[in-house]
Amino acid sequence: MSRWLWIALVFGIGCAGRQTPDGSQEVVVSPIPVPQPVVPRTDLSRDLQELWQRVEEAVAVRPPEPPTGTSSDDINEWAEGEFRDWLLRRQAATDRALSATQALRTHPLFERGMGTALFGYMYEDMAGSIRGAPVPEAIAQDDELLEIYTDALTEHITPFAELSAKAYYACLALFVKLNDPQWGEWAYYCDERGAEVVDTFELEPPEPADTATTVTQLVSPR
Repeated sequence: MSRWLWIALVFGIGCAGRQTPDGSQEVVVSPIPVPQPVVPRTDLSRDLQELWQRVEEAVAVRPPEPPTGTSSDDINEWAEGEFRDWLLRRQAATDRALSATQALRTHPLFERGMGTALFGYMYEDMAGSIRGAPVPEAIAQDDELLEIYTDALTEHITPFAELSAKAYYACLALFVKLNDPQWGEWAYYCDERGAEVVDTFELEPPEPADTATTVTQLVSPR
């Protein structure tokens, strides 16, 4: 497979994750680094628990280990096989999680905020996972090709990073509207995480979110 086809393969499915912001508390009931919920997870609505589980399942679809070889042939073979399979499985899991968001439309603000935060992390993790894929040697050693590759990578990952930032900012808006100090850690988490995504992926900060907007509307093309 040519180096151009490898790039096309990576971008053909669509889209990354870091640690919790300093000072935030990691939840002990989930592998996803979100704050400890005020309400025990087992006492949340069944709809939110289902969404949370589906987001965990999507994030659990981890990218494959990099190929042992560093040549273009080694990485091309890996990209056509293990990496492509991972992209397909991850996208399917992401779509399954998205299908669970409709049920939250009429739920309390804190549950809608939590669900939106989970989506922010899921898209952030997806974008970062693709961004961290190994660069074929033939591209890495050619400054011109590397610049083309980096520009193309940024172009194709940016929509997923933007979805993450939009979700985090919508989460913040929901918790600000809730105006309950008990949930302040979640507002802080979404504010800090959203700002980090904007900074890392060099995005424009999203427009202020309408608290009536659903996650489905957030991720739908305008």
